[in-house]
Amino acid sequence: ENTGQLIHFVGKLSIDEDTLDLAPGPLNITTPLPKALVIKRTCMIYQKFEQSSQQVKNDTIGAGQTTITTYTVKEDWTPSLQPARLTNLPDEVNSHGIWDELVSNSGAPESAAPSNDAMAGMPPGMAALLGPDLTKAPHGIAISKSAHVGGFGITSSIVMSEPAVFQSEWMPLPAEMVPDDIEALPELRKDRYGNLTTVEEGDQPANGDVMIKYEYSADGFDVSFVVQQVLADSDPETGVPAHKFGIEKGRVLDEKCCGKISDDLGVIWMVRRGRHALDEMIDMAKADEAMITKIVRVLSYVLLVAGWMMLFSIFTTLLSTLPLIGALGKAAFFIVALIVGTVCCCGVTALAYVRYRPVLAFGILALAGTITGIVFWRLDVASAASASPTPAPVKAPSFFYDDYSDVTEESIY
Repeated sequence: ENTGQLIHFVGKLSIDEDTLDLAPGPLNITTPLPKALVIKRTCMIYQKFEQSSQQVKNDTIGAGQTTITTYTVKEDWTPSLQPARLTNLPDEVNSHGIWDELVSNSGAPESAAPSNDAMAGMPPGMAALLGPDLTKAPHGIAISKSAHVGGFGITSSIVMSEPAVFQSEWMPLPAEMVPDDIEALPELRKDRYGNLTTVEEGDQPANGDVMIKYEYSADGFDVSFVVQQVLADSDPETGVPAHKFGIEKGRVLDEKCCGKISDDLGVIWMVRRGRHALDEMIDMAKADEAMITKIVRVLSYVLLVAGWMMLFSIFTTLLSTLPLIGALGKAAFFIVALIVGTVCCCGVTALAYVRYRPVLAFGILALAGTITGIVFWRLDVASAASASPTPAPVKAPSFFYDDYSDVTEESIY
């Protein structure tokens, strides 16, 4: 009866008695893993990276600057191949080791990423933060098709679109499920942590060494939803689980004037890990929206001030030819850019509020107009006072008689 409607429900995610493993191939696990929602295989290779540092010096003559860039080499683990020869350090080369063999034995060679993919040349910290594309060989990922919360099926696309909910807790795969050796890849061995690697025990990794990690995310945790209920067709081959209902994003329309006018309030889709009441989830959504709004406003304000500084840069560049005046000029123009940027930011925000919060918007505009009027009024008063004629000097009182004799005081008592 709620099909097509927004609903709120809470329950424990389960895959029942289903088991899960990766795509068939030499790099697959030895036996299927029970109670696993997601299994992933992450391949890492030890590569060289360029690190750059810059030093800016002001030119002695003129207003120019000289930037000196120094390049150094760093080696670290990364989930993607790096260029065979570094761009700015051509004497430094990278070995690809057995990476190509990993791709061909991953079970999905057609999905292999080219060696010059988006992560090529990316610093290891950034690559680790973004994470590899697990659908590209030699990486691998598998998601259970039996996942459900009560009578609602959870598809693979939902699991992938909400990693903070369904993939936030990774655990290493039990060591007995990782193959001890691979006939097609004799260079690999299993270390004490359950990883496959080409690094010998006790040795330091060398350029071109690889390491393969197996991790999984288990079921059995609580999830809360505010979503639209739909009917789900049972088709495990396409990833749709065998459950009566499914979930999807719901678009909310606020109809007015007997349905003749409607406002699109956007898409409602809230999925949170844990047990949360409806009011709590609404408060969480409001807090997230308020945080995003604050971040956008602060970023817009910074960009406005930076834009005005760029407009004034022609003057600061001219002033920089004078050592002391140049520094004072930059500070002065920064203050001006700060003031103008603040005015622009407040003005745009007030105009935007006219649509959503008209009372507050007109109040802000009225206050700004009053302050502006007072400022101009006081400036006019000060200008008029400075332009008025200076009165003629008045002779100071004399304490001498006309004959210039001294004044004598006499007591009246």
